[in-house]
Amino acid sequence: MGHGQETPRQKMIGLMYLFLTAMLALNVSKEVLNSFILVGHSLEKTIENYEAKNDKVYSEFAEANMQNPTKVGPWLKLAESVRVEATALFKSLEEHKIGLAKYAEGEDSEAVVDGKFLINKLEQKDNIDKGGEYFGELGKKHGVEIEKQIDAYRELLLTIVPENEEQKRHNIETALETNEHIDHEKVKHSWVSSTFEHIPLIADFVMLSKIQTDVKNMETDVINYLFSQISASDFKVNAMAATVIPNSNYIMKGNEYRAEVFLAAYDSTKAPIIKVGTYKEEGGKYEMVGDYKTLDVKSGKGIFSDNSSAIGEKKWGGLIEVTSPDGGTINYPFDVQYQVAEPSLVISPTKMNVFYYGINNPVDISVPGIAGDKIRPSMSGGGATIRKARKGYIVKPTKTSGNVNIRVYAEIDGESKSMGSMKFRIKTIPEPKAKVLGRSSGKITKAMLSNAPVLIAELEDFVFDLKFRVTKFTVTTTQGGYTKELNAKGNKFTKAQKDVFKGMKSNSKVIIENIEAVGPDGRTKVLSPIIFKVK
Repeated sequence: MGHGQETPRQKMIGLMYLFLTAMLALNVSKEVLNSFILVGHSLEKTIENYEAKNDKVYSEFAEANMQNPTKVGPWLKLAESVRVEATALFKSLEEHKIGLAKYAEGEDSEAVVDGKFLINKLEQKDNIDKGGEYFGELGKKHGVEIEKQIDAYRELLLTIVPENEEQKRHNIETALETNEHIDHEKVKHSWVSSTFEHIPLIADFVMLSKIQTDVKNMETDVINYLFSQISASDFKVNAMAATVIPNSNYIMKGNEYRAEVFLAAYDSTKAPIIKVGTYKEEGGKYEMVGDYKTLDVKSGKGIFSDNSSAIGEKKWGGLIEVTSPDGGTINYPFDVQYQVAEPSLVISPTKMNVFYYGINNPVDISVPGIAGDKIRPSMSGGGATIRKARKGYIVKPTKTSGNVNIRVYAEIDGESKSMGSMKFRIKTIPEPKAKVLGRSSGKITKAMLSNAPVLIAELEDFVFDLKFRVTKFTVTTTQGGYTKELNAKGNKFTKAQKDVFKGMKSNSKVIIENIEAVGPDGRTKVLSPIIFKVK
């Protein structure tokens, strides 16, 4: 019961349960076992209290929904989902009490009366085998079934309670946890084993009641939270301020600038008057000067529009006029500015200004003032494709040369408009350099050669971290006027090649040639040979 705010009664029950469990470990008398009946009855009383509280909240939900279904409906729907799952889990646990009693004492068990379990009628209180057989993973596995039901209930509650409600989420995770437990000998036990196995039968029933209590407790917490959210978004007004919400502060030439102008706190029965034009302030009071435009107001909001035919900074403003509680008039000023600019497009290849054949080329595409989800790029030329990635886009040419063209469209006020295009060249991945122990020429010792594990192909100073796989090569040496060629498949030196290295004399040369490597684009490249002088 160690979760959330517990009442003195709940704390007492928890301490009693811990005490009795400790006493059981000492093989005490049946009189102590009978004390579990007290704990069981206390838990049943606690459950009744939770049910009464929950019924009251559900009644308040129903009443509030009748008064304002639009506002209350979504929260009531969530509360009903909690009630359905909590009721199903509680009922399942109750059915397992009856099932366990009949399994332990037979179909005619006196602990089951009229389809209800009575803890004080249980005969085999001290049986430590039946619980494990009924719940255990080596028996009927009813404990696994309960564990899954608790997991599902817990996850439902966690999807309802948001991340910022840390304490409530902690209470749910703690009360409904089904983790493995580690005993004093550091041996892991499943939740089922540590909860139901190797304890007296009566303790199994008390544990089921304890889980039922947790189910009801968490139901209470969550539905109370949901009920509080009905009015959580209601404004407690103690101040007023003029508010302007434009469709964008960055407007492209030829597009329309639109903005919502409204009082942040307003009375829907008394629409404000919104005047656009020049105003002045005198003695702390505001009034319009010269000609002005009055906006149409709907739901406290006025809609302002202006044609952005000229490039540059635009300023506008005015007054919002409302009737004060004493019948007077109050004017709230507002001033807004926005930019009108030529259409512009930014396409920035992540790595460099070309696209490479056969591999994924990351590229960033953006349009100033336009959200990323409103941008639609398309490709032409080079057989290239473009797709959305987690960050930016991926371009993959299917031809080895030529050009590709990226054209970008943006959704503005519900219409798709072209933002421009840009061309890119297609190139193949450059030839890597073959290396042995990081060397591609010069002097090398026999020991280094004979102990070299593999021949690698490495791209030097290339923007992509690409891997090449050597598929074949030839080792050529000249000794005593004779030339010896030894071939290898793959990238590993053969035993014969290493034996030749070991027998080489100082100042003799070894050539590694006919080197072929396959790149990430699937193309095979023939690499320049390596020439070493043995020292």
